[in-house]
Amino acid sequence: MRNFTSYLEKAAKFFLYLLPVLSLIIAGGFFGKLFLPGAGDLFFPFITGKNFFFRIIVEILLALWVFLWAFDKKYAPRPTLLFWAVSATLGILILSTFLGANPYRSFWSNYERMEGLISHLHLFAYFLVLTSVFREEKDWKRFFAVLAGVSVIISFYGYLQLLGKIRIYQSGTRVDATLGNSTYLAIFIIFHLFFLIYVFLSSSKLWAKLLSGVVFLFELPIVFFTATRGAILGLVGGLFLFSLLLAIFGKSKRFRVIAFSSLGVILILLAVFWMIKDTDFAKEQYILSRFRNLSFQEQTVTSRLTIWSMALEGSKENPILGWGLENFNLVFNKYFRPELWSQEPWFDRAHNVFFDWLISSGILGLLAYLSIFVVSLYLLWRNSSDILLPITLTSLFAAYFFHNLFVFDNLTSYFLFFSVLGFINFRARSNSEIRPHYAEVGPQLDPRKLALAVFVFLGVLTSLYWANLKPLLASKFLLNALQDMAARGQDTDLILGDFEKALKLETFGGQEVREQLAGYTNQVIASNLPLEEKQKVITKAVSEMEKQVHESPDDARGWLFLAILQSRQGRLDESRNSLEKALALSPKKQQIIFLLADVYISLNQKEKALELVRQAYESDPSYSEAIKNFIIVSVINGQVEFAEELSQKHFGAKIFPEKRLLNAYAAVSRYDRVRDIWLKLLEEEPSNPQYRVSLAASYLKLGQRQNAILEIRKAMELDARFKPEGERLISEIQAGRNP
Repeated sequence: MRNFTSYLEKAAKFFLYLLPVLSLIIAGGFFGKLFLPGAGDLFFPFITGKNFFFRIIVEILLALWVFLWAFDKKYAPRPTLLFWAVSATLGILILSTFLGANPYRSFWSNYERMEGLISHLHLFAYFLVLTSVFREEKDWKRFFAVLAGVSVIISFYGYLQLLGKIRIYQSGTRVDATLGNSTYLAIFIIFHLFFLIYVFLSSSKLWAKLLSGVVFLFELPIVFFTATRGAILGLVGGLFLFSLLLAIFGKSKRFRVIAFSSLGVILILLAVFWMIKDTDFAKEQYILSRFRNLSFQEQTVTSRLTIWSMALEGSKENPILGWGLENFNLVFNKYFRPELWSQEPWFDRAHNVFFDWLISSGILGLLAYLSIFVVSLYLLWRNSSDILLPITLTSLFAAYFFHNLFVFDNLTSYFLFFSVLGFINFRARSNSEIRPHYAEVGPQLDPRKLALAVFVFLGVLTSLYWANLKPLLASKFLLNALQDMAARGQDTDLILGDFEKALKLETFGGQEVREQLAGYTNQVIASNLPLEEKQKVITKAVSEMEKQVHESPDDARGWLFLAILQSRQGRLDESRNSLEKALALSPKKQQIIFLLADVYISLNQKEKALELVRQAYESDPSYSEAIKNFIIVSVINGQVEFAEELSQKHFGAKIFPEKRLLNAYAAVSRYDRVRDIWLKLLEEEPSNPQYRVSLAASYLKLGQRQNAILEIRKAMELDARFKPEGERLISEIQAGRNP
């Protein structure tokens, strides 16, 4: 039996040492093929590949650990204060999930985030196994060595991006390595920088000092090349705090010299930046320019403050347990502020750790989450024989927490955070009076725990299929559909077949599959495919979006997608009803208002349309699209003089060159304005023959037949293919007819 438990322990440790490679995985990439064989390319490859790998390995680990526990009591979890803090946080997340606004979404999340309760359950299982299997200092040293090795590979990847050998995925300038997001990369490297500082200062071996120092200098620039301001400021603040704490609590002269030297370097660098921030050099350097432009008036900052105020309003509605995980989108819609028109239309995070936890799990969840930090710091500083460890991890937590004031966690940062928590838990247990006394007894089979192990094993097998294989396949089929859309967009049967395969699996990716199908439908409608092909695609898309709004009736986004498809299908009354439901869920969202106004106009409810666009304009008169819509709908309602005064006020002219305004004037038979708009459009594109023909048509409406003939002749000169038709039109006009 002892040999059996030894094999189980070795297997568990192997998988724990393997887990850090998750940060290298890009679905379909080299490491993705290596560690997720057969998965291939997936939708959101930087997110899905890492998460499926993590979940599968953790489930295997959980089964191994329960069997270990059943055969040997020394692997039993021995709770500490930190264990209870983490457990309490998970318990509150479970309550908020099942009592929240959308339990299904809260549990499963989506492909873009892959968080939800299911991820927090896996993170807790990881924490539990980690703290139960790693019971010796050497286990942790090996684990952190693997982490360091992975960080070196990722940093090297980042340098290859800077050299142009590998493309930068998120943007053209901010490195993101295998994480696909510069912000994720920044905090990933910051964790490792503090690990390296600890090794450098605590190790007595010269080779360890040299190696950790070289790796630190190698990885440090990567943080700055991400140009992530919150992370960089967090790192600077964390290093400053580290130096300060080291100066105060460092017991040796060497530590104090290092501390004061570091403080001096940081202050000098800040002073240098302050002196050069207005120079041409600082303006031309992208990273420096991002910091020199940082102010409360900057658009990114103002939008964050607006979103935080919306989150605060939303938290008052469900203050105790929040809305449930992954439901910030509902708050964003309900409390949407019109001044956010220049930002992306849909936010699913508050981009602030306080507000994200307030929304997802209320004040109880936020307090439980904060208690993890408080308890961790308490355990670190309580009777610590190694003062360097609490100083390092306190500074790391400060940098990490500051970073999270402006963004949100992802799997890679959560993984590192829970790894550190596991280590703190190990140290707290080692420093306490609790000892692994079961080791003296030796392995003894517990039948009850063996039954539990069998139950867990069966549960893991089920989870591997339902929670991993099915959504993994659905993601693969969805990506196949997108690739076929790009390569063979005319083959509707093939593409619909791909979508159908993804939908039949009935996974948490259903919404993303349906929205991509809706996007394909818009592409098909604009194509030259036969009408029956278009009808087949749009009918399928409408049917699926109807299922979506049935599953998530409180999400304005689903109703909006459905309304657009219904409008394309000519079902205007149903489109109006869907848009009215969307507007009830997000009363100030201009995108919904504009679409509903268009449908009202199509249904000859012009006064309703005017009232809507008036509200959108008055909510934020700086939004040019709101101004234009107000002018256009005013013209349609016959308020031409008012519309032109408004246009003069905002655009400096009575009209502006836009075809929607042209159609509005045509609807009220103001062909003089139609002519004037075509003339303005021709100023922008004088070589456009179709514009000339359209201008000729407006001249005909005004009875200016010679001008019409002149424009047709100009069109014939611009496009010889138009000559036969142009001559026919001229002969018709000369005969006194209006062709």
